[in-house]
Amino acid sequence: MKEKNWLWLVITGVSLFGLFIFLSVVTMNTDTVQRVFVIISEVLGVLTLSFAIAAWMKDNTRPWVYIGTVAFLCSWIMIAVAYEIGLSANTDNGWVWFLFYYIIAISGIVVMRLSSGKVFGKETLLPISMLFVAGIQLVYVLAVHIIWSLPF
Repeated sequence: MKEKNWLWLVITGVSLFGLFIFLSVVTMNTDTVQRVFVIISEVLGVLTLSFAIAAWMKDNTRPWVYIGTVAFLCSWIMIAVAYEIGLSANTDNGWVWFLFYYIIAISGIVVMRLSSGKVFGKETLLPISMLFVAGIQLVYVLAVHIIWSLPF
């Protein structure tokens, strides 16, 4: 496959992943519909992650676009794992998951920041957009962690 096709495949995958994450949040009140959107977004996330890793190995002209994409999707994998195991405020040793999540999310943000400085042209928008969404995700998880840690 051509290098440009790998780039479009990864950009399309990240865009569809974001769309289905948004749809799963919007349909949170309807349990069955939300579950379908979550499964679709998980499948798209794994496919996009595998495409980004494959493109990272194949395309030597833009490796930082794919490295940033992998860093972005790693924190979402942690969210998917927490959703699938049913992490809640009553879960024993939930702090272990939060510790690993914070390590992965902060290192992912650092990698995306580095990749946004090393990507030029129109592709610069992808790491910057992923950095923005990862920042919002980190603040959201931090708020959930604080609320779950309250004593009442």
